Amino acid sequence: MTKLYSFIILSFFGSTLLAQPHWETIVNANQTWSYLIGDAEAPSGWYDKDFDDAGWTFARGSFGFGDGDDTTELNIPYSLYIRHSFQVTDAGTIDSLILDIDFDDAFVAYLNGSAVARSFNVGTDFPPYNYTPAVDQEARMYQGYLPTRVTVPTSHLVDGENVLAIQGINMNPTSSDFSLAPFLQGRVDAATIQYEQVPDWFVDPDAPFESNLPLVIIETENGAAIPDDPKITAHLGIVDNPSGTNTYPGTYNGYDGFIGIELRGSTANLFEKKSYGIETRLENGENNNVPILGMPPENDWILHGPYSDKSLIRNVLAYHFSREMGRYAPRTRLCELFVNDSYRGVYLWTEKVKKDTFRVDVGTLNPDEVSGRDLTGGYMFKLDKGDEDYWVSPYPAIDNNPIRILYYYPDHELMPAVQKAYIRDFVTAFENALAGTRFYDPVAGYKPYIDMQSFVDFYIVNELAKNVDAYRISTYLYKDKDKKDHVSPIVAGPLWDFNLGFGNADYYDASVTSGWENELKLPDDYWSTPFWWARLKKDPDYFNLLVDSWTAYRSSILSDQRVDQVIDSLTTLLADAQQRNFNAFPVLTQYVWPNNYVGGTYDNEISYLKNWIHERMAWMDDKLDYHMYPYSIPGSIHAEDLMARIYPNPIDEEFSLLVTVDKPSVLRIEIYNALGQQTYGTVRESYQGTEPLVFDQAAVRQAMPRSGIYFIRFYLDGSFAGAKKVVKQ
Repeated sequence: MTKLYSFIILSFFGSTLLAQPHWETIVNANQTWSYLIGDAEAPSGWYDKDFDDAGWTFARGSFGFGDGDDTTELNIPYSLYIRHSFQVTDAGTIDSLILDIDFDDAFVAYLNGSAVARSFNVGTDFPPYNYTPAVDQEARMYQGYLPTRVTVPTSHLVDGENVLAIQGINMNPTSSDFSLAPFLQGRVDAATIQYEQVPDWFVDPDAPFESNLPLVIIETENGAAIPDDPKITAHLGIVDNPSGTNTYPGTYNGYDGFIGIELRGSTANLFEKKSYGIETRLENGENNNVPILGMPPENDWILHGPYSDKSLIRNVLAYHFSREMGRYAPRTRLCELFVNDSYRGVYLWTEKVKKDTFRVDVGTLNPDEVSGRDLTGGYMFKLDKGDEDYWVSPYPAIDNNPIRILYYYPDHELMPAVQKAYIRDFVTAFENALAGTRFYDPVAGYKPYIDMQSFVDFYIVNELAKNVDAYRISTYLYKDKDKKDHVSPIVAGPLWDFNLGFGNADYYDASVTSGWENELKLPDDYWSTPFWWARLKKDPDYFNLLVDSWTAYRSSILSDQRVDQVIDSLTTLLADAQQRNFNAFPVLTQYVWPNNYVGGTYDNEISYLKNWIHERMAWMDDKLDYHMYPYSIPGSIHAEDLMARIYPNPIDEEFSLLVTVDKPSVLRIEIYNALGQQTYGTVRESYQGTEPLVFDQAAVRQAMPRSGIYFIRFYLDGSFAGAKKVVKQ
């Protein structure tokens, strides 16, 4: 009696526990499937529910060869077509469907004749039998990882007979492996198991998901795939709690509204993990400028998915270093992404490079501003891939390839010809001056055209990373409007796209910690490096500023200890999330183009990154350990009848000038900024011998109103007697 009572109680509570939506396996890989080896096109409509597959072969799945994990081993040169019929008593009880599928190399899935899912490397819903995937894909389950998961619309499910049909695709006939193992899982609202218990490895998508990172949740209409172009409307929710614990599902407190979304990137689009361009929008489709994840208001955003960068942090590092130098670089937040209820790993929510008060703060340039100071800015331009409007530099790259410079802001379609001509001519004037024989002259040379410190900082971060795309791709520059008494120079930056930096590329010697990236000649590459950077280093003023800046950064923001601290803080933040990321995308043991190093573990990837940076900085220390002096005695200048010394240098609030003349003379002293504009001048009678001249705080504020490089020029009795460079802190 007691046993019977216990059985009744257990049965009652068991039914009660199941009397709520729960997950079941509706189609199992090891069930019986009909199959056709695709060494030619499959019969028309092979994926339809009513297709007659009586002439096909029947066998248990999974299917494949080469991995030793398949129930039915088959030699598949191109494609394998499989079908499985299953019964659904009441489709209304199934409110969600997901396809867990292990595959090598690609697939397209159909439910009752409709394409419902395809792998990331297939670009069409109905590929031919000999379709070549964009890249190959290794099966996961035999390595101990979970299969790939995609959401399937329930709208195609019907009462009665249903058919799941799948085309598995091999990379090519010489590929050494192939796998196809599908599991159709459904969330069923029933008191008992209607189909099968889910496998032991099944992860309940409804189980609470917790992260210390913000959660970004994107839902497209009816689970539609996100296209390359144009943007489609979707919903974005962000969970970003002050407590630091974020749960999915959760309350959308970071953003809850509409977006436009599309895939972005060229090479990155070949990867399973995509990157996205996002516009925050109002319900009517207009732009919605909002602050997101602590960043200033905007409507244009990038959701970058690090994939080949297995450290997950290379972009974060480069932008951090730039901001530490006082430069604008895109702000970033590490987060975890869900798309249509599918976990997509660790992502980087990033600002888009654009003209904006809080980003690249150049003046607005309207189409009617075509004269005077209005015409002088602001402009943004870049060296990059793409076929949008550009001009060709009159000077070839260091390997003699042509250099294309693209208009970026204002939109090239809205820019009148006079604006395009102005910025093209200004950049060309800079190039003419830089290429000239007196390029180093503070007035007649290139210095009036550029912000030297910005070029130095841009150079240091790109060379530190040995960024394989540096100077030739994703290279932004800008020019603001001129002021009444000041010509706005060209500013280098902001930095962009460092996922192939810091030793992560196996071509063009990018993984070698020695050598200057700006000196690398690539005659066979369409995109090449301008002559600017190598030429600038031949100017003592520029080179010495580079040396001084590098030395200062190495004792502060780029010290070995500081770099390690930054990396350690980021990897601590990612301690749990990186495990989830690499469970979803198990690439730690695989080569992903263009990896130079495959570490096998996340810790190894981080150790490689640290060691590579330390070796690179040590090499740069060795190459930037001296100054170029245009004069014979360091720290002083000489003319026939004059010698001058300046101390302290760099200058803080005041300085002294010790002048020695051999005979009574009229001494004129002029001070110029880095753009060649005179900021100060004085004339005095000097007697034979040495006398000190003190520049107090008021004089320094007048002569050197901003920090940077200045030049003091000396004239005796009207003749030029020399010049001296000083730095105002």
